[in-house]
Amino acid sequence: MQTTYSPAQAQKDFYQILEQVTANHQPVTIQQPDDALNAVIISKQDFQALQTTVYLAGQGVLAKVKAREQNNDGFTDVDDIDWDNL
Repeated sequence: MQTTYSPAQAQKDFYQILEQVTANHQPVTIQQPDDALNAVIISKQDFQALQTTVYLAGQGVLAKVKAREQNNDGFTDVDDIDWDNL
């Protein structure tokens, strides 16, 4: 499955590209001779997931999750987690 298109190809196959990024959750690049003008198409669901990840990272939640993953103290009961103060 193609993941890089020229602008002309992308225009011709636009609907197919939309179906592709939605079904496969893989980005498609629109590549031009000038790299500064390249673009990426992703599904709305993937975009929202990225926004959530960026938000959580900015709030420090991902660092706390990583610290808990590395904590070998044993079992963590999810009911004991203070979700409002992560």
